[in-house]
Amino acid sequence: MKPVVVGDDAVNLSASNPCDADRAPSSSSLVIKQTSISSPSSPSSSVTTADPVKSDSANVDSLNTLEKGRTFTYSDTVQITSPTAEIKRPFLYWLRTSKHFITVTILLTLFTDMVTYGIIIPIMPSIISDMHGDPTLTGVLVSVYAAGIMSASPVFGILSDKMASRRLPMILGLSGMFLSTIIFMFAKVYWLLIIARFFQGVSGGAVWTLGLALMTDSFPANELGVQMGKSLIGHTMGLLGGPPIGGLLHDAFGPRAPFYFCLVFATIVIFLLLMLIEVRADEFLEIRRYENELRVREKARGIVVQEVRQTSIWKLITTKRMIAAVAVTTLEAFDLSSLEPTLPYYLRARFGMTEGEIGLVFIAFTMPTIISPLAGWVSDRYGAKILCSCAVIICGCFMLVLSIENKPLWGIVLTLIGIGLSTSSFIAPILGEISAVVRRTGDKAAYARAFAIFNIAFSFGMLIGPILAGYIYEKHGFKWNCIMTACILFTFVPLMIFWMGDRKDKMEDVAMYELEMEEHRWKLHEIEIIKAEKKAAEELNANTLM
Repeated sequence: MKPVVVGDDAVNLSASNPCDADRAPSSSSLVIKQTSISSPSSPSSSVTTADPVKSDSANVDSLNTLEKGRTFTYSDTVQITSPTAEIKRPFLYWLRTSKHFITVTILLTLFTDMVTYGIIIPIMPSIISDMHGDPTLTGVLVSVYAAGIMSASPVFGILSDKMASRRLPMILGLSGMFLSTIIFMFAKVYWLLIIARFFQGVSGGAVWTLGLALMTDSFPANELGVQMGKSLIGHTMGLLGGPPIGGLLHDAFGPRAPFYFCLVFATIVIFLLLMLIEVRADEFLEIRRYENELRVREKARGIVVQEVRQTSIWKLITTKRMIAAVAVTTLEAFDLSSLEPTLPYYLRARFGMTEGEIGLVFIAFTMPTIISPLAGWVSDRYGAKILCSCAVIICGCFMLVLSIENKPLWGIVLTLIGIGLSTSSFIAPILGEISAVVRRTGDKAAYARAFAIFNIAFSFGMLIGPILAGYIYEKHGFKWNCIMTACILFTFVPLMIFWMGDRKDKMEDVAMYELEMEEHRWKLHEIEIIKAEKKAAEELNANTLM
């Protein structure tokens, strides 16, 4: 007999194979009501869903300013009944998919990467001396790490955007960091140190690029800044806490203790990544699997099928908002790394401080990172322009205060706290800006490439900061080093004012995200119907043949 195909009008279809076990409801049935998502191209456009996204009215009104969108209409009321009363989920599913678990995992990942970079800085001179090297070789060893990040970030960005999962490449990168740290710990010749340090940078490129892309996959646009700010606490604590931790561990437990510290944290993070469940990755794989069927259904319902636009790294980097974001990223890395090699010499020469005491002073940098989530919260509501511009200006003013000679030690510590507060405020909003740039290009699979650009910019700042600051300090002293940094910060403020996104841009970014999520949910809904139709047709054909 001729097989029977079930059409869109079927209202009670059996589906024993749901779209995504991780996202499927635990109840025995799923009722999907008719929902319309209108195109934002007309003034009367609106977004209406059975489960509306919580946002202010400005978000919806701002859709009128966006590029021409699409209209999605869910089919008539459909009830998809599961043969089992409860869907079995993985062990500790509620924890492994929670937002807090994702944020803590990325925080520890960034901390591990940056502490691996900084923890060996105070012990590198002794390692190089044992190999009969000089300070020049030490400087090369520091720079090789940044070179590894800059070379690996675009590669991982391109590869990750072609994959659904961010987690697996991150595990691979951390495993490489684990092995390269072991090689560095036991190396007896200089060239082996260079290789190990370079591959530590390569692993760092993977961790940063993929970790930030995973955050973008996991959080909506209206709370991305807050979550990015939380994860960046690990970055700054690792960057600034690495050197004092390395010095203290070296003095207390021996030359290999700092390396064991890094290995322990790398092991912890690898375990957390193995536990983490990427729900969005499963959904994207499902959509890719049914891409042809979805296009056929879109055309049959009169939905304009738009070709996916490809976005190159060059197109991203030449966008004004991305240029401003890259500039701020480079400034943050330059600001921090310019003080790393010069401040210890200044404190030792001025106050006769020991390595342990200098490490305590560096805590003044680290503690203010707790305000990063607050900075992200402000940028989520008012845009990045005001916050970044003000924070950079304030940071420049504190650098000028730091340049004043004959200050007491408590004055220096308070000034460093001010620099840490302002620096922590102008990096968190940048990550939201980068996500907005990607969303506006129309290529939803370019986030890792965009964060690869961020990674390169940060590495560039870390590369030139110590070199330029060391030269100025040697020729003109600590005072002019601080003045030089302040002047560079002030120079880029106009770029932020004219090119960074404001509150209106932020509202439009959120509206675009909501429209993108509605399209995503519509596709998952249609996949459920396609599966139910196929299941019903197979059962009906089997019964007919019998």
